[in-house]
Amino acid sequence: YTYDVNRKGMLHGKMVFSPHAHAKVVSIDTSAAEKMPGVKAVQLMIEPGKEVQWQGQEILAIAAETEEQARDAARAVKVQYEKLAHFVADVSPEKAGDRAKPQAEQTTGNPDQGFAEAEVISEGTYGAPVITHCCLEAHGQVAEWEGENLRVWASTQNVSGISGELAEGLKAGGVEVPASNVQILTPVVGGGFGSKFGPDTWGVACAQLAKKAGRPVKMMLERDQEIMAAGARPSIHARVRVGAKKDGTLTAWSSESWGTGGIGAAGNQLWHQGSPGI
Repeated sequence: YTYDVNRKGMLHGKMVFSPHAHAKVVSIDTSAAEKMPGVKAVQLMIEPGKEVQWQGQEILAIAAETEEQARDAARAVKVQYEKLAHFVADVSPEKAGDRAKPQAEQTTGNPDQGFAEAEVISEGTYGAPVITHCCLEAHGQVAEWEGENLRVWASTQNVSGISGELAEGLKAGGVEVPASNVQILTPVVGGGFGSKFGPDTWGVACAQLAKKAGRPVKMMLERDQEIMAAGARPSIHARVRVGAKKDGTLTAWSSESWGTGGIGAAGNQLWHQGSPGI
């Protein structure tokens, strides 16, 4: 597993995460952390002045000689936030406000007539909350540079696809490396379940730390970070109303569903109603 890879001279990386669901990053002070024993490199993942959009969003990464030193240094970083109003997942569309984006609405037949003809009407609200993947091996990687070539032992389901994404992420951060120079190694992966396809922000940061320090860096998420930041199956909820005859013949159906699609998609709403046979 990636977690078992230990390269000669390898450093360990840890990250600082936002404790707020929505806030503006006013300032970041890494001066104390950089002076701590074992610290070899610091990489900002969000610049002051930018907004964090969820609790657990990555702020910066630190590489040090040991995990303990990196963890202590991360705790010494001082980040000043301006807290902003935030969106709470799994609420109804009425409470979600402008963060719920209507996606589709469909009506077939005459649902009003269908409900009027119904002898029995059943309605209820159903759903499932966000479900975390809880992979046995947390997300993470070991990054090692040899000249202009980058080798990454990645805990990923997408061995052939993330080299290009890593190259793009590094380019955005000022490090030019062609995708053909990025080698991805994943002999085995400790679970993924659809959550380990991209290099993730910490994959790019790990490679940046290794470049800055001139040494290999291992950065694996800890369990609380894995659950908080590594991706999950979105929630889904629905209000359903069904009209029927007493012999079981359906006369009408009305449903409104919504779920959390993450910060990129915000929430979503689907509305469908109709009468059978149309």
